[in-house]
Amino acid sequence: MITHSKASLSIISETHAAAEVDAVLGLEPTRTAEIGDRKALSGLPRKYSLWVLEAEAHDGLDPLESLAEVLRGKAAALESLRGNYSTEIVYGGFSDSSQGSFVFSAGLMADLGALGCDFLGTTYLEEPEYDTPNVREEVVLPVIPGREDEFETAFATAQHIVAASPGFRDLTLSRGIETPNHYLLLIEWDSLEAHEQGFRGSPAYDEWRSQLHHFYEPMPEVAHFTELARLRG
Repeated sequence: MITHSKASLSIISETHAAAEVDAVLGLEPTRTAEIGDRKALSGLPRKYSLWVLEAEAHDGLDPLESLAEVLRGKAAALESLRGNYSTEIVYGGFSDSSQGSFVFSAGLMADLGALGCDFLGTTYLEEPEYDTPNVREEVVLPVIPGREDEFETAFATAQHIVAASPGFRDLTLSRGIETPNHYLLLIEWDSLEAHEQGFRGSPAYDEWRSQLHHFYEPMPEVAHFTELARLRG
């Protein structure tokens, strides 16, 4: 479940200064950056200005509710900025598990909607801990040269087919560096049976094949492994 959260108003422009936002909104930003400022990590000059107002939880209000309170009555001012700036409400919810459901009240959504800002939400999840070792399906996918973009587009849709299968844990697709038409697909399952009898014996597998297998030449071979060790830096 979500245990804590953060919320902010982010205003960006490729042509106008962040300093101009202060006077329009009448609010003090948490942080700003101007066009041409050097980025801290890369040292490269910024191509856009950034104005950010972060909200804190207080008096029983969570950060998003607090932000809505601070911005109440600012809809017209925000609208006046949009000819030269993009305006976005950013929400992040932090979960203590692998699930991150949350509820926003109808009143809060009405307040946020009245501001006219786009809403970007992200949930940060804890990785689940399993009691049993996983089985990893590994396969190198030789995609027909010249069809890589088509394949990646099709895979973005097809991956949800396998993700809905019972026993599915995790999926990673990587593209080759030396051979960019070769892709490494890693899928973790609860058991070998979950893949071989469960997914491959289901109508979902037929749909998976119809969407992806025509991209391969030759057809790839699948192997299964069980994890013995993992070391992270």
